[in-house]
Amino acid sequence: MSAEPLSIDDRLTFPPFPTVPPGVTIIPFKDFKERGIQMFAADAGDDVERDGLGIPTVELRVKHNTDSCKTETKRKRRVAKAKQARAAAAASGVRREWWEVWADTEDSKMSGPYNPQVQAIDRLYEAATDFRKSRTWPPGGTGISSCWDQFRLFVGLLANTPVWTRKDKEEEADQGSDSDIDGDDEAAFEDKPAPPPVSGKRPRARPPYALYGTEPVPVTSDEEVRALLANEANRREEQVVEFLNDPEHKMRVFLSSYIRQQGLIWTDKNLVTIPRLLDFFVRFLLRNRVFPEPEFERPFTRSLDVIALAQKELILTSKIAKQLPDDFARACKSLWGQRAEGYKPLAGIVLDVQPDDKPEEDGERDAKRAKLDAEDEARVKDEDIDDVKIAVDQFEEELKASNVEVLKVDDILKDAKKLEAIRDNLNPDIDTVPAWAKDESWGPSATGEAADWGSSTNTAWGDDSVWGPTADTTNSADEPDFWAPAPIDWTPPPPVTHFRWLGPTALPLTHTPGAVEVSMRRIKAFSAPPAPGTAPKSPLAPNGPDADAVDAELEHQFATIVLAPWLDWDRAQGEMPHLATPRILDTSRGPIRGVIGPEGRVEPEENGNGEAVVEDGKLKPHDPLNDDITLLVEPEAVPLLSVGLGLAGTWVQIAREQDFVDDAGKKKKKKAKKPPLSYLNNMV
Repeated sequence: MSAEPLSIDDRLTFPPFPTVPPGVTIIPFKDFKERGIQMFAADAGDDVERDGLGIPTVELRVKHNTDSCKTETKRKRRVAKAKQARAAAAASGVRREWWEVWADTEDSKMSGPYNPQVQAIDRLYEAATDFRKSRTWPPGGTGISSCWDQFRLFVGLLANTPVWTRKDKEEEADQGSDSDIDGDDEAAFEDKPAPPPVSGKRPRARPPYALYGTEPVPVTSDEEVRALLANEANRREEQVVEFLNDPEHKMRVFLSSYIRQQGLIWTDKNLVTIPRLLDFFVRFLLRNRVFPEPEFERPFTRSLDVIALAQKELILTSKIAKQLPDDFARACKSLWGQRAEGYKPLAGIVLDVQPDDKPEEDGERDAKRAKLDAEDEARVKDEDIDDVKIAVDQFEEELKASNVEVLKVDDILKDAKKLEAIRDNLNPDIDTVPAWAKDESWGPSATGEAADWGSSTNTAWGDDSVWGPTADTTNSADEPDFWAPAPIDWTPPPPVTHFRWLGPTALPLTHTPGAVEVSMRRIKAFSAPPAPGTAPKSPLAPNGPDADAVDAELEHQFATIVLAPWLDWDRAQGEMPHLATPRILDTSRGPIRGVIGPEGRVEPEENGNGEAVVEDGKLKPHDPLNDDITLLVEPEAVPLLSVGLGLAGTWVQIAREQDFVDDAGKKKKKKAKKPPLSYLNNMV
């Protein structure tokens, strides 16, 4: 039984139509009016194209050349201003950086489309290849290509080929004999010049330093080799999966511990190149919708904040390391000595002088010195003669061992037979007297009279008729002696003092070094010194030097940095165990809150195995695990600081002298409410 065909009315109708939601009005097509695209949107800060009603437009799946944001957003205005600035710089002839050249055409770098149905790993591989091919890379001297290879090695886009050795091939080679090698095989072992390098081929990326020195894996078959390669492929795939699952975290790891392990932080150009390169790559992924899924797109968008922070802070790490310790820290070191670990200058040697010793006269001292010099010269001469005799004896023994007869001059002159034999063996055609020796003007003449040098007439040495008039060769007092040795100044440079900032200060009398801590800390806050006109006056000390007045003057002259403890900064990697927890050095003074373990490591009292160091006194015990440190630096270091930046160093507390003096019976002064100041002894 066949169904009845549908009529035209049944095909064009779709009963029942869905009900209209409350508050919604459906506009008939005949009443629809095109609104267009907003050129100047009221809310243009989100960089999204909007239509005339303010509704964001939908991106087409198929890309077109005209697909660009037509709304005048803040980003477009910023790009336009940057383009004008680049045009002005190009007109002036200023050399442009590579990222400025890339930014000119970066918005037009479109690729794809990328099929969302394809696995995310394959899309990342394809996008990385398109990113490489879609732009002109600077020459190799800039190091951009090597930085890109290091990032691909970290993510898993580039392989670390395993190293193996074939044991079965070695056994086959050992079983063969020399007679089995024909002429062609022997030619293969001859030294041949290395083939010329292939031009245009990129050099192989440097493997991570962790793989250096690893022993080759012994294999005995092709199956084991394929298994090694398969394991490397699986490892790379796991790396890519980890990167796609949390690109924000992996960017943090790469821009911190990884580039430190690979030694990329020791060149300033790498600190500038790496974050800018990653910024271009992530924006390339977002612009081309490589990962349109929200679970991928949102983490990549958040990773841009990490990269932007790295662009600011990575180069600051190099600048801060060159600025600190500053002259103020050197002045404190000159005043109180070296407080950190490492080299410490030896104290001067003090000679014991007996009271009965009498000073020597100048004549006696000169006579003793001449006698000592003569003895030293004779001793050195005897040692040289002995060394020559030993060398000659060894040479004669080597000649005799080679069946060579040794004829000494003294023996030949004494033995007439040997002398006659030597004369008979001389070639009579060879003139034994040199031609220059036959010149009558050199040496004795045939008559036995001494001939003149350079003249046939008998003129005296230095006669004006031959050499010209003699002149006074002595240097006058005002003429420099060019042949005299250059004077060497062994005077050490003058020590740096606080006089430059504080003048004749009472700092050496009122303050002394306190706790000495080695740790990694994070910048919590920083502030420049107050302006000279706004700074309050230092309190006067009617009864002598006052520590409060010195502290106030220090805060008026120097900038302050508040450093907070950073205890878990290296917990995941464990690369720098000497900075994993704070340490208190032997040069430290004053009470410490906590437990001092081996090598001065500070642990909480309930977790440590050492003894708690808590002393009774006016000075508050320093808690390296919880207390902040207020560091004094010169004002020039303030532009190089950033909140959240980590600094590792030896921090020395500037404690008050009165806190270490037993003033029993004296009137106790009011304790200072502010925490003690500190200075940086050295960076770690």
